Amino acid sequence: MAGSPGFPLTAGGPIDGQALARHWRARLAAPAAGSKVTGLADAIRASVRPRDAVYLGGSLARPNAAAFELTRQFHGTKPELTVIAPALANQHAVLVRTGLVAKAITSLHGNTYPGPGPNPVFTEADRTGAVRFEDWSMLTLVLRLYAAATNVPFLPTRSLVGTDLGRELAEAGLLQMIKDPFGDGDGDEIALVPPLHPDVTIVHSLMADPAGNAVISPPYYEDAWAAFATRRRVIVTTEKIVPTEVVRRYPQYVRVPGARVSWVCEVPFGSHPNQVPGDLVPEVGGYHDDYEFLAELRAAARDGDALDAWIKRWVLGVRDHEEYLAQVGARRLAELRGKTNPAGWERELAVLGTRWSDPPAPGERNVVLGARYLHRLVKRDGLRTGLAGVGVSTLAAWLASDRLRADGIAFDLLAEGGMYGYTPLPLDPYLFNYRNLFTSTWLTNAQTILDVVAGGHDNRAVGVLGAAQVDSRGAINTSRIRGRMLTGSGGGNDIASSASVVVVTTVHDRARLPETAEFVTSPGHRVRAIVTDRAVLERTEPGGGFVLTGVLGEPGTATETLIRDAVGGCGWPLPVAGDVELFAPPDGRELAAVRTFDPTGNFVL
Repeated sequence: MAGSPGFPLTAGGPIDGQALARHWRARLAAPAAGSKVTGLADAIRASVRPRDAVYLGGSLARPNAAAFELTRQFHGTKPELTVIAPALANQHAVLVRTGLVAKAITSLHGNTYPGPGPNPVFTEADRTGAVRFEDWSMLTLVLRLYAAATNVPFLPTRSLVGTDLGRELAEAGLLQMIKDPFGDGDGDEIALVPPLHPDVTIVHSLMADPAGNAVISPPYYEDAWAAFATRRRVIVTTEKIVPTEVVRRYPQYVRVPGARVSWVCEVPFGSHPNQVPGDLVPEVGGYHDDYEFLAELRAAARDGDALDAWIKRWVLGVRDHEEYLAQVGARRLAELRGKTNPAGWERELAVLGTRWSDPPAPGERNVVLGARYLHRLVKRDGLRTGLAGVGVSTLAAWLASDRLRADGIAFDLLAEGGMYGYTPLPLDPYLFNYRNLFTSTWLTNAQTILDVVAGGHDNRAVGVLGAAQVDSRGAINTSRIRGRMLTGSGGGNDIASSASVVVVTTVHDRARLPETAEFVTSPGHRVRAIVTDRAVLERTEPGGGFVLTGVLGEPGTATETLIRDAVGGCGWPLPVAGDVELFAPPDGRELAAVRTFDPTGNFVL
């Protein structure tokens, strides 16, 4: 030690305490390593090559500025990139439309705001074969990255078993199904998923030091395993570059250490139009999703010419991210920061009051009946957590949770992005809305929520899932209808594969309730009930078929008529229980609750 360069000791001499103190103060103040700071365009140019596999993700903060810069640099060159992301969403339509993507590896592909739905750009690219979509569930995609990061040849999971989603992956040689080697020989099948190594990983952070140590505020969504799994380059874009001593205040939030980073780029609002959670790091702070911008992009994606004009205005028609932000405007950006105020909804109550006297819409009927059923199920079965998909299923879980809390029953809401025990606030039904994030009692990642809390040992979780189709076996389809690509699994397959019990919410018609689903995205063996806008179909015994056990009342309509209509609206011969329950129509208090959560009817109209 005494011989180390710069160490303030001399052989055989006394220790100079003041010199030693100066030395270590200087060491603590200095950067951990040499600077890796560069401009975003330079980092992309030095890192991404044609036919690379590029990972875009690492948390709820998405590297959208980097994705748009990729578009500028590679536009017109047909680079045949493979894009890997937990969700190929509204903003990624730009990459597909401009011809940069040859293959997409993801768990969900479609619009994500205000809820999942097919994106015409993606469905057309799939139809024509311009892009090959490799579909996984959320958890299995994360496990592939984790396997690559930990340098193991595979990881086991219960997800994907018994589904067309898993079968297609197995037929492509991307997955293996085996019997549990430690079982009794007749045990359940498990899936083995292989590692996934991107060539380049791009992560957006809240702040980073010049060495690349990146602070990412939770929840962590799919997390930053891709940064450890990447083959060649890791680019960190960040809201702000700060001295290392500032990063040291938040070591618990550093998800990417500088040793893994190739380049650091300061890119304020680099996740726009998506959010950056930042409440836990006041030196920088976060900002809200730009809902108006996302809605404009979703609308533009319906027409090729309109989307081309949008891309020209926002991506190809600006030189860089700085010009992009100037076009967004300082006032709009300031408003997005202001909307992170957790009490901001109190100032927005004026949006309420527009639908109070309207009769219940079918979606609202579905929410109310779903909430009533969940309330009863949780109390009866002693369930303690609930993980809902986006849309009607979310609102049903929120209403049930509110009523359970009023009854003094502990029931924690989960979200696959990494939220545990959150309290949904009014006026915004979007599952990952910013204000809900920091009402959570625990913020973690998708792997922990899906694989441990909602799917692990002795879980007492109810999964609440929507479906494009749910069939007589409870099998769920969110992948394809008449050959047309839908959104894929997201975390749906993982929830349906492992949660203690599953409830499906959907519209009551024969197309949504076929005898056999066209494509099985998620297995049906854990589905306890299918709750529609008209009826409750339950499994009255384990492994049995569904039975009509309840109908939702309508003023002036006889119970016998409601039962007959429910049976006729089902795509398979539906048995009827001997004592079908007649649920009262939604009351004013229930409708007010639904409309408080979803005042504009995004999910229910």
